Amino acid sequence: MFLNLSTLALVLCVVGILLMRLEFPAVAGPVYASGAQERWGVKLLIPLLVIAGLGLPFFLEEDYGSLLCSTVPSTDPHAIVVIALGAAAGVGISAVIHRRTAVPYAVIGALFGYRFMAEGSLNWPQAGGMVMGWLLAPVLCFVLTFLLVKMLYWYASRPGRHLAVVDQRLLAGCVLASLLLVASATWNLGQLATVFPRVMLGNGTVPAGVALGVMALLFLFRAQPSLEDDTDFGPGSALAVMLAMSASFVLFSWSGLQKVGLMPTPLSASALLVAGLVGVSVAQRNAVISGEDILKSSAASLSAPVLGFLITYCLSMVLSTLILVGIIAVAAAFILYVRAQRADARRTEMLRSREEQLYSTQKSLSALEVRVETNEKDLMNKLENKRKELVDFAVGVSDQKAFMEKVYTQLAHVRELPDGPQKEEGLDEVLNQLRERMYFTREMNDFYARTEILHRDFNTRLKEAYPSLTESERKLANLLRQGFSSKYIASLMNITPKSVEISRYRLRTKLGLKRSDNLVKYIKTI
Repeated sequence: MFLNLSTLALVLCVVGILLMRLEFPAVAGPVYASGAQERWGVKLLIPLLVIAGLGLPFFLEEDYGSLLCSTVPSTDPHAIVVIALGAAAGVGISAVIHRRTAVPYAVIGALFGYRFMAEGSLNWPQAGGMVMGWLLAPVLCFVLTFLLVKMLYWYASRPGRHLAVVDQRLLAGCVLASLLLVASATWNLGQLATVFPRVMLGNGTVPAGVALGVMALLFLFRAQPSLEDDTDFGPGSALAVMLAMSASFVLFSWSGLQKVGLMPTPLSASALLVAGLVGVSVAQRNAVISGEDILKSSAASLSAPVLGFLITYCLSMVLSTLILVGIIAVAAAFILYVRAQRADARRTEMLRSREEQLYSTQKSLSALEVRVETNEKDLMNKLENKRKELVDFAVGVSDQKAFMEKVYTQLAHVRELPDGPQKEEGLDEVLNQLRERMYFTREMNDFYARTEILHRDFNTRLKEAYPSLTESERKLANLLRQGFSSKYIASLMNITPKSVEISRYRLRTKLGLKRSDNLVKYIKTI
């Protein structure tokens, strides 16, 4: 009895681990993509649904497994081990093709392999019904996903639909759909436990303890979502895929399918997920899964039952335990070799990625150094300009002081002269000097020269766009661009405010502006 319990517990663990590592990521993928996993209710209910879905079918009175294989000896642990090893080997080899393989198909293929060895024949209608179900289920999932995506897009795009309200309703639908998907998937996949003889466990609390222990062990191997990070997968798409997968799981768990020539059978969640992604791609006209990924995952799913059948058949025909161990060792070595090659390829890719990142970082640093050097030169030029301005200011103050001293001396000399023509000539000379000084000719020329330097690009564009402008009109445009009012412009150009308004009007005419156009704003756009 202890041998039977140990054997069955080991087999259930092997099959359960394969399910958790290879099938449940396909269930978790759309759940995580939809955002439903962030809800605490979903986090708490999913483990309970998984345990119930995988454990309850084992204790039901109706033996679903008898539909799959009724020839497995109920008291022969060797047969159970051979079937489990054949299924595990088939899954391992098919996973080399693609990580999205089909664990349920490998297990059923192993059962039929043992049955073919024991009886020398197969129940072809039963096998054909299951294979037909494996082919029709992805097609059904594809069609349902396509229709649901179209329907959800139509709903979201109707007039008057607020985007926030639509997203909130989609998220609520995703929460319910995620629970439905987990429940239907684990119920469908949980039927695999019933293909093993339940009589080995006896009755009472022993089966419950073994089953709960197996479930607890399985949750040490938590599934990671089987979707790439860059997959274009919104809440609406996730909801459509989850509902389509749930409907497929429920339909192919229904015993009434035998009336139409099909068989209720465990389905591959990975195959359904790929079909759902294809449905989303067609509906959105945007590929969310590559063609290579579709071909490889399909090849892995289709090869899993064939490999399970052949390996189990060969293992069940082996007479020597040593040969059996050798075959298992070779298969394990092959799988380990392939995994090592993949690990080396990943390390090589990681090193290449790091080298590219290092090169990109060095390139960015070089660009930053050039930018810093350029900014430093600009800063030095600005400091030099400021220094020149201070020097010019000091020179201007000195000139003004010298001029004022000169005028003061001349006025003092004129005041001492007696009234007469000589005194009048002296006063006229002083007044002429002051009038000439009031025009600030030298300062204004220096001001315009600095303006030409600071706004070189503007002046160049102004000359190219409007070559007919006079020098005075270009100076007026420069002053307007710098924000001077008409009053200050009149003072700087030594003309009256009325003349400034006339000059502005002539400038507007030459620039081709309408009466409603703002002259200053237009000049700033040049």
